Amino acid sequence: MASAPVLVISDDSKPYYFVCDASDYAIGFALMQINHEGRERVVNYQSRQMGPAEMDYPIHDKELLAMRYALIKFREHLLGERTFALYADHA
Repeated sequence: MASAPVLVISDDSKPYYFVCDASDYAIGFALMQINHEGRERVVNYQSRQMGPAEMDYPIHDKELLAMRYALIKFREHLLGERTFALYADHA
């Protein structure tokens, strides 16, 4: 990475989307929005290490765990009639 990512203040008039991912040992996500210039911007990101039992999950369940983690962490942004999307790299 050439430079540190810059976080932006969320704009409640724009939809949110999550990019979620999982590895053998950790899960994480980025909460993102498209700015007025049409560029993707990171609002927040978080990750955590998986517990011993979670490390035994198949990869598609680990991806779902990352999605669940994202939805719990940013529940307040999604309440009401909000449109949002979740992206992951496993089906």
